[in-house]
Amino acid sequence: MSSMDPATALAALAARAGVDTSYFGWDGQPVHARPDALCAVLRAFGHDVRDPDDAPRALAAAERAHWAELAPPVAVAWDGAELALALRVPAERDDAWSLELVLESGARHAAAGRLFELEASDHAWPEALGGQVHCVRHARIAVGELGYHTLAWRVGEASGRTHVIAAPTVAYGAPGTGEPRWGAFAPLYAARTPGSGGAGDLATLAALRRLVADRGGHYLATLPLLAAFLDEPCQASPYSPASRLGWNELYLALADDTTAWRAAAAERAARFREPLVDYRRQYAWRRAAIDEEAARAWGDPVTAAAMRAFAARGPVLDYAMFRALGEAQRAPWSAWPASIRDGAPVATDIDHLPALPGLDPARVRTHVFAQWAMDRQLTAQQDPRCGLYLDLPVGVGCDAYEVWRHRDLFALEAAAGAPPDALFLGGQDWGLPPLRPAASRATGHAYLAACVRHHMAHASMLRVDHVMGLWRLYCVPRGFGARDGVYVRYPADELCAILTLESHRHQCAVAGEDLGTVPDHVRPAMARHGFFRLHVGQFAMPAADGDAPGIAVAEAVASLNTHDTATFGGWWRGTDVDDRQALGLIDDAKAAAEHAERLVSRAALLAYVDAAGLAPPELADAQRAMHGAMVDLARGPAEVVLVTLEDLWLEPAPQNVPGTSEERPNWRRPLARGLDALGADPDAPGAGDPAVLAALDAVAAARAPIDR
Repeated sequence: MSSMDPATALAALAARAGVDTSYFGWDGQPVHARPDALCAVLRAFGHDVRDPDDAPRALAAAERAHWAELAPPVAVAWDGAELALALRVPAERDDAWSLELVLESGARHAAAGRLFELEASDHAWPEALGGQVHCVRHARIAVGELGYHTLAWRVGEASGRTHVIAAPTVAYGAPGTGEPRWGAFAPLYAARTPGSGGAGDLATLAALRRLVADRGGHYLATLPLLAAFLDEPCQASPYSPASRLGWNELYLALADDTTAWRAAAAERAARFREPLVDYRRQYAWRRAAIDEEAARAWGDPVTAAAMRAFAARGPVLDYAMFRALGEAQRAPWSAWPASIRDGAPVATDIDHLPALPGLDPARVRTHVFAQWAMDRQLTAQQDPRCGLYLDLPVGVGCDAYEVWRHRDLFALEAAAGAPPDALFLGGQDWGLPPLRPAASRATGHAYLAACVRHHMAHASMLRVDHVMGLWRLYCVPRGFGARDGVYVRYPADELCAILTLESHRHQCAVAGEDLGTVPDHVRPAMARHGFFRLHVGQFAMPAADGDAPGIAVAEAVASLNTHDTATFGGWWRGTDVDDRQALGLIDDAKAAAEHAERLVSRAALLAYVDAAGLAPPELADAQRAMHGAMVDLARGPAEVVLVTLEDLWLEPAPQNVPGTSEERPNWRRPLARGLDALGADPDAPGAGDPAVLAALDAVAAARAPIDR
């Protein structure tokens, strides 16, 4: 590649590596990557390029590696039809080729022939290979069965294996049924009761599901319930989990007959009255009860046998060992001694754990018990009337189990995030190490498949956070600001195939969070695969008198807001504008202009609600507007509507302010109204407060099937 100047070679290297050198920003203007940021991202994803002068050499290496990969590591056979395997070969070669496909069922298919018999495409003259003409030839083989299959291939003397994903094109439960459905949303940690103490638990979750089901609702949506570090380190965000393969034991519904749980009665009552969830203290006293329950469970031979069988599934035992090591060290894994930080043996037998410094088998057993009990409780409370709407985060934190155990899967010198937009002109750095596409493909995307299965085993609908990340992910290189991120492309067909296949296997619908900077090709692809979109009513409020709210598309999950936006009460009061002003994201003049626009929008919404008779006229303005806006969504074409429970009492404070950590008490605010107001308190069942429930009941009535 010596004939290329460094800038041209850098652009060509980025194209070969699947890294975009530019993108269109939220304002429609092109944004070009800084060369130093581009080099940093390329390094994070495995390319040896310190500066543009290294690009010609790195490009030559990348080209050689590309054409040396005769067959892709992953191939997709949509609907189990014939698979066309792309073979990268010198154009003049007429070698013999053969394929043997081993299906999940054990059945085998074979095909063979010579290269010249195959159609050719994508001819190239790679300078790195001396200008020798190469092309892609397409070998075909029958599949006929959905699943994860293994394809053994041979071309001449070369051989290898390809992971084949034979998946339905369209996900289970895709839009198009026309059936109006609805559900409610509440963060589980916030939905506490006097019995559960300072945070909700799975008993609370079951009670909320009954509340929705009894009114004809179909879904209870909540924030991720995934494993979290709640001691040292303490990381409360559900979107930076300790693992996407484990549950958060904080949510276990604990037995009343343990000494520790009875002794904590006063503690529970005190925590229930606290203004914010104190995760560290909450976990400390709950953990004492979990330890006691775990010891008792392991002492019962039948239960112990069930837990041993459960621990043999996937990484449960190894994850439990990781957590036990972390508790002994009281530090993230990056600060552990080298003997356990790097290369620790995988735990495969709970009775014969690796001999590692500080490893306490009792702690390991506690974590196995916690995962087993969470799985068991989630399974036991399944209600065919009302399923869970769970949330799959973009990734895990740097301290997570997966990063410790599978460092090669992650680009540790970069972080996933979001580019600047109208709300966050500085962009966002989420601190989550992105997956390396090549490393993930080499495993057949086994990690993503395991994450999806973990959720869909207990969900009726799975929301894929930042669904655009299946196509491309904004990556901020370490040491750079969030405005200097670069987009990295991912093999969307392969990742979507995993979602559609697991969707059918678990009978779980898929929704994609398609908010923010969305490339033009993403939503058509979502429609092709039967993924629901999101519609946020707050972004479609009428802008002037006489306007109506924007109408959701039929294939949407529609709600007035999300956990990352203002509540309806906050929107009405303009507290979101005040918050952005206080954080320095907008100046005083901009804040004043936005408040003026909000007043106009409020008046227009209220006029629309009153003219359409969408709410009882005796309600106060804000309550009437909220009630009417919910009913308007419910009467609209969106197949699924979600009600944020906090909107029922016009809660002004959000659960999360994106882009803040210490500045705001994110993920810690409990519901201001007890579950008794909803008639969902498992400790004090009742009918609930009619004034609070009026809008929820109106949504239920608007969504009810019409008798014909």
